[in-house]
Amino acid sequence: MTGISSAERTPRWFGYRADVAFQVAMLLLVAAAIAVSVAFDPAPLQTVASVIAVAIFGTATVLALILGRFDTVWLLVVPVLDMIALIVLRQLPQDHVHAIGYLAILPALWLGWSGRAPFAALAVVLSVGLIELPGLSNTESLDLEHALRNLLVPSVVAIATTSTYLAVRLMRSIIRSLVSLEKRTAEALEQQQRASKLIDAIVDAVDTGVLAFDADGNQLLVNRRAKNHPLVVEAGVASLELEAEGFLYELDRVTPIPAGDGIIGRALQGEEFGDRIAWVGSPDNRQYAVSASARALFDAEGNFAGTVIAMNDVTSYLEIIAAKDDFVASVSHELRTPLAAIVGYLELIEDDEGDVPENVRKHLSVIDRNTQRLQRLITDLLATASEGDQDMKIERRPRDIRQLCEVVLEGFAKTARNSQVRLHLHAPDAAPAMVDEARMRQAIGNLVSNSIKFSPAGTVDVTVSAVDGSVVVSIADTGVGVPAGELEAIMSRFYRATTVREHFPGMGLGLSVSRAIIEAHDGSIDILSEDERGTTVTVTLPAQ
Repeated sequence: MTGISSAERTPRWFGYRADVAFQVAMLLLVAAAIAVSVAFDPAPLQTVASVIAVAIFGTATVLALILGRFDTVWLLVVPVLDMIALIVLRQLPQDHVHAIGYLAILPALWLGWSGRAPFAALAVVLSVGLIELPGLSNTESLDLEHALRNLLVPSVVAIATTSTYLAVRLMRSIIRSLVSLEKRTAEALEQQQRASKLIDAIVDAVDTGVLAFDADGNQLLVNRRAKNHPLVVEAGVASLELEAEGFLYELDRVTPIPAGDGIIGRALQGEEFGDRIAWVGSPDNRQYAVSASARALFDAEGNFAGTVIAMNDVTSYLEIIAAKDDFVASVSHELRTPLAAIVGYLELIEDDEGDVPENVRKHLSVIDRNTQRLQRLITDLLATASEGDQDMKIERRPRDIRQLCEVVLEGFAKTARNSQVRLHLHAPDAAPAMVDEARMRQAIGNLVSNSIKFSPAGTVDVTVSAVDGSVVVSIADTGVGVPAGELEAIMSRFYRATTVREHFPGMGLGLSVSRAIIEAHDGSIDILSEDERGTTVTVTLPAQ
């Protein structure tokens, strides 16, 4: 019974619990009431009942001074003693002393304030003792005034006790809820802080620059990789300022990108993109290439709230690609000169029909076939090297794609015969389009060459048609086909399908070069294939 919860602990005044203030107020008011009563009539205080009441008050005060320094429930004995003392005074025969009984409201409030049901109930029970009993008071029988007093005084005390008790219970329940909420909030905040530190550590650990901005362009996050990039350190400005001051350039490294069309500018407009490459830094100084991706952030209502940008430094990668393309172009040009001489001398020998034995002519045919293959390979290598420029130079002129395909098939007629492949052209009508004839012959030639190569003793059908303002060229073969899982990769440079790697020579450049040429003409290329069932390549070009 001596325990007391933290929710029941009260503030302290001069080392005493605040509850003792009730006793201090009670003592002062009783003393004042007694003083006033003595001034008018000292007789009531000369009775045994008054002496007992004063003794009880004194005992209660001493207990309050002793127990008031401890958090103990025994302190509630004090208001109980006070109520008993007031009940005794209430029964004295002198009416003017009965008014002191009204002070019972103070110990009753104290007991209700304790929030303990047994003591609150005890206060309600003791309030009944405040009724003035006939015979003990100055009247032998109850009149209206005494009846009202006997009704109202105990009722007010009981109601005050009950109301206080209920209010305290509600208040303590609210306090417990608030304490629990505060604890949960503190735990959630601590957990959030740990998660935030973990995220910061992860973001700083990745080998990618990460930046985040709100909808107004204010920077919310920048990781160590982006903050410590040599370009930012050398320039001494933030990434957004680099873009705003015109330090962003296109892939040619000299054409400036307008601030609003830069990586961060587009991202702040809510645009999402991936692997956009730009050069950063003045052309007169060291430039860095970055590949950026952006994803938009949205609030609960779906409104644009910001963006997250991931940037990778791809300077070394692009420089290696450029060096490789330069090397390929240089080697290809060097090979072209001796190869042209070989082709020229072969043509001279073949023109001399009388002096070349038949067995030698067969060997010359093999040399001619492989020379043509080398020529196509060098052409493809040069086209691959120029592909890195991103701006393939084409000269468009009106040409009939049907006639262009006829020329291509005539050039492969001998190769097809040697491979026992039947070539068919299906083009009933003219199909005019604006194309670079040499480039388009190269593109379609690569596709026809692949079909012949991968369809030994098979059939290759080339179909040309004009459809809805476009020219469609379809090359269908009955060759080895391409596995379904490799169709997406088949047009990548140097990629060769698993079905042809072991049995057919090549470098995997033909489709890549053809796609680059066709896309430079604003066209498209699609491939349908089944393993061991053949392949159909469809080229669609705008007629105008």
